[in-house]
Amino acid sequence: MGRDTSSAMVEHLDFFQSFDDVKVYYDNGQNIVKQALDRSVGKVLSKVVVRRRKTSMAGYRLEQVADYLSTIELALVKYEAKEDGETYNKFFGGIGSFKRNWLKQARCKRI
Repeated sequence: MGRDTSSAMVEHLDFFQSFDDVKVYYDNGQNIVKQALDRSVGKVLSKVVVRRRKTSMAGYRLEQVADYLSTIELALVKYEAKEDGETYNKFFGGIGSFKRNWLKQARCKRI
């Protein structure tokens, strides 16, 4: 996972270097993901420029909304490709339930 993240960042290094600040938003849900992100960002963008701060989830509400909406759109892609799997069905229900409830609500929020 770390190698893939580093490779993607190197591939798009010009993009990342065009910013004054790059923030990594991750809720520390899985330690292995946190470690992969930390190592990749530190390796590719230099450990000297990476600053770590303790943050609160309330400070990143916009990112949480973006994460939620991205999850809904990804679920739609998975359902349509018949790659939804049991986790999607347990959480969202079948495709009909997903479209009536989750997708409909998310699409109503579009700007």
